[in-house]
Amino acid sequence: MAILIISTIFFTIITFISYSIWRRHAIFKLRSSIGIPGPPVHWLWGNLNIIKDRVSRLGYNDTTQWHPTLHTKYGPIFGLYCGTQLHITVSEEEDIKEIFIQNFSNFSDRMTPDIFGMNQLNQSLLQNTYATGWKHTRSAIAPIFSTGKMKAMHETLVSKIDIFLEVLKEKSSSGQKWDIFENFQSLSLDIIGKCAFAIDSNCQRDRTDLFYVQARKFVGAVDLKKSWILPVSLILPELSWLWRFLYKFSDLSAAELPLVKGLVDLYDRRRAGEGGNDSTDLLNLLIRRETIGKMTQREVIENCFAFLIAGYETTSTAMMFSAYLLAEYPIVQQKLYEEIKKTKENAGLNYDSIHNMKYLDCVYKESLRFYPPTTHFTNRVCLNDMTIRGQIYPEDSTLKVQPYTIHRNPANWESPDEFQPERFENWEEKSSSLKWIPFGVGPRYCVGMRFAEMEFKTTIAKLLDTFELSLVPGDPPMIPETNGVIFRPRSPVRLNLKLRI
Repeated sequence: MAILIISTIFFTIITFISYSIWRRHAIFKLRSSIGIPGPPVHWLWGNLNIIKDRVSRLGYNDTTQWHPTLHTKYGPIFGLYCGTQLHITVSEEEDIKEIFIQNFSNFSDRMTPDIFGMNQLNQSLLQNTYATGWKHTRSAIAPIFSTGKMKAMHETLVSKIDIFLEVLKEKSSSGQKWDIFENFQSLSLDIIGKCAFAIDSNCQRDRTDLFYVQARKFVGAVDLKKSWILPVSLILPELSWLWRFLYKFSDLSAAELPLVKGLVDLYDRRRAGEGGNDSTDLLNLLIRRETIGKMTQREVIENCFAFLIAGYETTSTAMMFSAYLLAEYPIVQQKLYEEIKKTKENAGLNYDSIHNMKYLDCVYKESLRFYPPTTHFTNRVCLNDMTIRGQIYPEDSTLKVQPYTIHRNPANWESPDEFQPERFENWEEKSSSLKWIPFGVGPRYCVGMRFAEMEFKTTIAKLLDTFELSLVPGDPPMIPETNGVIFRPRSPVRLNLKLRI
């Protein structure tokens, strides 16, 4: 009996291995069979081995900067295998328009690693599919980010920025040098906590604040360098059942559960009448949508969670990049300061006056062009085989567009590696919208774009009104890296802040 059991197990393992090898062989032939170029494929890693080797050699993940070199080498359409998943990157404007906009019905869903099916985001705009109600959720949430709602939140946002500036005054007056990126991160989290959930966090002054610690832990767990289960699940999707089971024991799950549990508790207290019904925070606005039957409880909680993790790191990174660029380019900084000073004298720094500042808008757009904060996120799954402009795109492949590649393409922008806000002074957005894509493309563009813009512009305007920024002499240039989703600085970022009189 024992021999029979052992033989059965052995035969099962051999059969599984044989099937996996045969399946991989067929998958790895697909790219060349449809005429798409790309780097040589490893039988186990796909093309992830190239990224692994680059990280080992450089000491950081430069995938975002690597993609433009692939574009140069292989052309505007090339394919990479993320494990066994074929990712096809497109760069030409017509291809982007056809795939992400005109044929949205066949490319409506964002690619989500199978293991993420176990997280608390499946009913959120980040992960839900057209079949599971993406359009319904989008329609329910979009009105929340109207101009009127943004104006109602602006005063609250300013109160948090004032704390940010007070903290910077204290640090700069002490003569110490510190990582200003941490201040932008705590500011962004404090703003989200108050504007989204009416939480008064102390995270800008207290790095042991529970809300701050839990959010930082979750962002860290998403980093491919720190999460073992995510890369392994990509390399061995044949064992998806095992990775889904193990997810509950992973750092990702451990970091996610306290945040979701806190949101559920907050939701219950808000439904019980705590906090009042007149608040304009996101949670209260979503609960109103639930009350009239537009959303479910699960959709409310998961979309609040999505807003937290999507808005926290991306916005803080974008603001930090902009502050660094302004310090690096003092002529740009001075020109922007003069506009801020004039606006303040004439109308004060309020929602309308800030959004009417033309050069600030140029700096905002150029900062996001130069350093788009997300990577690998603008993607769509091909639901059915489709031929577009003579190119076959197979079912279940992932179509991607990389903002950094588009933004640094000389065919799209003159002198793309130079920071020149003036390029946006006469920019025709409608005719050039697919050349500037920091918030994504098509119907699934970032729903919180207006909120992010308000936070960015108000923070930068008040920061430059208060301080003159400069680089720290002798410090090495900032090197950006990607953690798999976010494009962020590799090392602490230090700036000199001189208080304006």
